[in-house]
Amino acid sequence: MHEGAVCTEIIDIATEVAAEHGLNKVTCVYLAVGPYSCINKEQLDFYVGVACVGTVMEGAQVGIELDETLQGAAQMCISRIEGE
Repeated sequence: MHEGAVCTEIIDIATEVAAEHGLNKVTCVYLAVGPYSCINKEQLDFYVGVACVGTVMEGAQVGIELDETLQGAAQMCISRIEGE
């Protein structure tokens, strides 16, 4: 169920980065996740599809990349954002 909170953070960060770099649209956000992140990709995609309507992220994809170096409480971070 924490995918909703993760989605909110993704939108907040991507919106800020888009504004800083003059992007009109974010097309993809890539998350680096640790082995214990417990992210459910299907649930995250659902939240992103619903919560991003009307934002700079509307229609954006979220990619997930496993990063074994993320340990402890730091199990997730945005590795890159693509847009136009």
